[in-house]
Amino acid sequence: MFIIPPHIQKLQPYKPGKPDANIFGDNKPEREVVLSSNENNFGPSPLAMEAYVANADKIFLYPDPVSGQLKQALSAMLNLKPENLSVGNGSDSLLYNIMRGFFGPGQTLLTSAGAFVSAKKYAAMSNIPIVETPMIGNYEFDLQTILDHIDDSTQVIYIVNPNNPTGTMISTTALADFVARVPEHIIIVIDEAYCEFSRVLSPEYPDATQLGRDNIIVLRTFSKAYGMAGLRLGYAIGAPVLISTLNKVKLTFDPNNAAQAAGVAALDDIAFLEKTIENNRHELPRLYHCYDELGIKYVPGFGNFVMLDLGTEVAVEDLYEQLKNRGVLTRRLASFGIPQALRVTVGTPEDNDYLMAQLRSVYLAK
Repeated sequence: MFIIPPHIQKLQPYKPGKPDANIFGDNKPEREVVLSSNENNFGPSPLAMEAYVANADKIFLYPDPVSGQLKQALSAMLNLKPENLSVGNGSDSLLYNIMRGFFGPGQTLLTSAGAFVSAKKYAAMSNIPIVETPMIGNYEFDLQTILDHIDDSTQVIYIVNPNNPTGTMISTTALADFVARVPEHIIIVIDEAYCEFSRVLSPEYPDATQLGRDNIIVLRTFSKAYGMAGLRLGYAIGAPVLISTLNKVKLTFDPNNAAQAAGVAALDDIAFLEKTIENNRHELPRLYHCYDELGIKYVPGFGNFVMLDLGTEVAVEDLYEQLKNRGVLTRRLASFGIPQALRVTVGTPEDNDYLMAQLRSVYLAK
């Protein structure tokens, strides 16, 4: 009789924002708007799409295992050396590699109870103990309490800035002070998946690559602002000693040919990136105005999404179903540990117009 390890038996399958292909059922709504997974509803960069199509005749070849061209392009953009970069199948792959590469017996992951769930999932998969501290204020990381929980077992601290799903941000001053107080033998992973949006939304948003510490790994992705979630492409930035460890444990041919080619092209498509970022900057105040008008409590966000605090899981379920019946898919956050909240992606202006019309239909009918 085979035996499945207890820590694997305890795992729960990932619950996606889009449950199945027939999301809205057989009764087709007037319009279908997917605002559940923080995707870029403008689609991919046109240049990235051209590169993807042009690469189709190379799918019989193995990918470049070191992602040389992509690393060169990233190096030029970031003013870093290729040895400061590790590339993978999105931030998920990089987080998984962090769990495989840096933990020994008895060492723990320290993070916040409201942090992005993937890091905690991959820690659990690797049988790594997780220490979580409560959030404070308006769903914010409690950096002082995280510092207070550092002990001899702490190997990695996971920070998400801005955080998904809460949208809250840690300022340059607060992050620099926090990093300076973490012992240098502890690795700090700072997940900046939404940094392209955050830089424009707040002058206080930090660039963690500039904090000057060799114990920091910064994660970024092509999934959000670059519109390439389906290709799975992300990268880690850090000191060579940390990056070389990530490269030792990564899957040999991760990421694939098409993703690498599209990533190089996407970095050149400045017009598309600026269009995406400007849309987010313009549309967020419109959504806030609607939420204020309808008396919906929300957390001002620094990514391409807004978390609505509806008070109870029952209220979340009710609004989720009513919006889905009207053709708008959002994200319930019980699986993130925040059952009283609903996350809504910032879509195109047309998407947001439709969302706001359906919200008014729901709330004004009460």
